[in-house]
Amino acid sequence: MESKYTLDKIKFGVDSGTWEKAINLYESGKVTNFQDTGFTYVAKVQGTNLYEVVLSKDKYTSGNCTCYLVQNDTLCKHMVVVAIYS
Repeated sequence: MESKYTLDKIKFGVDSGTWEKAINLYESGKVTNFQDTGFTYVAKVQGTNLYEVVLSKDKYTSGNCTCYLVQNDTLCKHMVVVAIYS
């Protein structure tokens, strides 16, 4: 099963600050242990801490991250960078 989103859908679906932060994480090689489980993407993202991210292949805004933003129902840069990486 391939993801249903593209770079353009991600870029124009998030605010510019989140996009820029996610691009910086991507270009800095902060995504590790990436796995395609068939229905989700799982990865670790090194930021201030090491965050664990699970992301739906259907919708990049659906998933989970261990950072504080997701606890407040906010799409975080860690989820966005995993979507870019995929």
